[in-house]
Amino acid sequence: MDDLSVLLLMGGFVTILSFIIGVVLYILTALGLYGLAKTENTGNEWFAFIPIIQLYIIGKILKEIRIGSFTIPMLELVLPLAPIAAAIVGSIIGIIPIIGGLVRLIINLALIVLSVSAMYNFYKRYRGEKAVLMTVLSIILPFMGPIFIFRLKDARPL
Repeated sequence: MDDLSVLLLMGGFVTILSFIIGVVLYILTALGLYGLAKTENTGNEWFAFIPIIQLYIIGKILKEIRIGSFTIPMLELVLPLAPIAAAIVGSIIGIIPIIGGLVRLIINLALIVLSVSAMYNFYKRYRGEKAVLMTVLSIILPFMGPIFIFRLKDARPL
């Protein structure tokens, strides 16, 4: 085997391994959210198995969140639609030089704040004071989020 063949073989192995890990983490998230949706009687528990619609379950459980003095109601609609709206608005506004990039940056930062706030409130609902640690670990080590959600599948709110 020459060097290129070894490099391609290693790349293929890493790709397949990454795909398998991604599928396992997706299944853990889906099963965890499905269990929580059943426990919380949110209805449409099967939404837990559809990638963007999974956020509907989280929003349905949380109902609303507060970020500073601002309250975000109807979270079951805001969480799944916000990334879609941000992508559409960002691609349209991104055409404008400089200002478009700045607006896209602001939209992305707002989306990050919304996501982290939702994650924190979600963990706090079930684990109280451990929510800060769980949120930080979910951000720094993204594979931990699905594991945490799976472990919450039978949890009751505090």
